[in-house]
Amino acid sequence: MFIIDDILLSPVSGFKFILSQIQKMADQELNDDTLIKEQLLELQMRLELDEISDEEFQEREADLFARLRVIKARQLDLLHQVHSAESSSFVIEVGGDDEGGFWEAGERE
Repeated sequence: MFIIDDILLSPVSGFKFILSQIQKMADQELNDDTLIKEQLLELQMRLELDEISDEEFQEREADLFARLRVIKARQLDLLHQVHSAESSSFVIEVGGDDEGGFWEAGERE
């Protein structure tokens, strides 16, 4: 019975896998700042080669830095979500002797 279920549901499972991979790649691209950094370098080179004016440079640079700030904020949000998860907390328990103090090996027998 389970084999028939697996056969019948395999197209759905495959489609679900493909969609999850697409979502994963889109999230990576959305949170990747290397493209914006490359565009900033290209913009700087175009200014130095007098291909664009100072005004155009400042407008594009402001836009790119705004996009970069959004990505950094999104990355910080994700980082805070990971660190605030309950699974990342732990408890350290420290024991002592019967009187509530600590003793070294050999002191008490």
